[in-house]
Amino acid sequence: MRRTPDGDGVVPPTGVELADRLELLMLAPVSSISDERLRGLHDLLATCSPIEIADELGVEVRRRGLPSDGLRRLGRQLSEHGTHRAPVKIGLVLLGLGGDIRDRELLLLLGTLDELTLHAAVALQRSQPDGDLAVHALAQRVVGWGRIQAVRTLRDTTDPAIRSWLLCEGFRNTIMDEYLAHLAATTGDLHSALSHPHIDVMLLNGAGGILAAMADGQGGPAPGLADYSDAVPVLRRYADLVQTWTPTVAMLLDLISIAMFFRHPPQELPWAPADIEYLTARYEGLLHEPRWSALVLDHLADPRRPDFHLALRPAEVLHLSPTAQLLARLETGPSLLDPTWVHALRHSDRRHAAHIIDLAERRLATTPRSERDHALLLFAHFLRRHPEHGWPLLRSALTSGTPEVRRTALTTLAGWPVDTLTQEAADYLRTVRTSQPEHPQEATP
Repeated sequence: MRRTPDGDGVVPPTGVELADRLELLMLAPVSSISDERLRGLHDLLATCSPIEIADELGVEVRRRGLPSDGLRRLGRQLSEHGTHRAPVKIGLVLLGLGGDIRDRELLLLLGTLDELTLHAAVALQRSQPDGDLAVHALAQRVVGWGRIQAVRTLRDTTDPAIRSWLLCEGFRNTIMDEYLAHLAATTGDLHSALSHPHIDVMLLNGAGGILAAMADGQGGPAPGLADYSDAVPVLRRYADLVQTWTPTVAMLLDLISIAMFFRHPPQELPWAPADIEYLTARYEGLLHEPRWSALVLDHLADPRRPDFHLALRPAEVLHLSPTAQLLARLETGPSLLDPTWVHALRHSDRRHAAHIIDLAERRLATTPRSERDHALLLFAHFLRRHPEHGWPLLRSALTSGTPEVRRTALTTLAGWPVDTLTQEAADYLRTVRTSQPEHPQEATP
């Protein structure tokens, strides 16, 4: 290994130097490759940045015509037995260069780890006879960053089944649908798909989700609705479909996102003024149809339904005030992480705040430790609006083992008017203000 001039660090090998090392190992008989030499290769690779060296290494390997069986053998060794992420990733690169159908299951298995999905997806696409279908199989096994990386690898696919999957569900992930919505719309050809006279519910729901994600994500980490070349005809067609389709809360949520996009558009939309005017009026008209209010109130009528919270934002946008339904939901004792609590605290008046906070205090006693700090952080923040209530919750937050929870609670307590403090709260605040805090960053502002 080469070291830096001061001798304190190791200089990572270039792709050319790494190809030299691999070539020497492959020229040697298999029986002569000792464990020590493999450990040396492993330790060398641990100094690399796989994402930076992969392309150069691939070019060198192909230029030299290194044998596939040797690349595959070393790739398997590193992928299966590597103890550092960089050698494992380089092993996946080598399997992409020399692997075959025998490596499919290993690549699918390792690819389920978000850290390895990108390299496994590229290896699958390069090494398998049905590369896109293999990556598709991997994409269906992952839901977070792995889904994003795998689907991005499918950007150029022409397979009809994969393109249909992208439109119906492939863009959905647990990070942000915005990352994949534009890719799904373009690679999946949403415009053509919606042009068919008969649309099934999966495509309709997928189209709504894609348009909503592009609307929500405009100016974000990926191209948005204003960057979608087929936006105008697709928005027109989607509006026609929504007009006649059986309404659902999921459809309403997508409709709200699109309508909000037109209420607060980017400074300039690359569309004809007449199209912008028409679509703005069309989506506002759709949103104000009476059927949506009836749908939301019907959804909220059952306080025990697990998806109760999905109708909370629509209720707010439609200017509904389902206070009785919210209180009925909270009476069932949902987890303190249930969005209903935050919604209720944000929109409750003084008459109902005391009751809501009392319910939360009782629920805290049965909240699992794994949820407790997160819940206390939320309540410590929203209790700023209700200084006359919630001291027991705030007291629990002030003794949390998580610094962020303690800081938020202390900031909230310091902001309460003096005449709203219980004697215990006033004494606590006085003590903090007159003593040296254990953590300086937690001092009262």
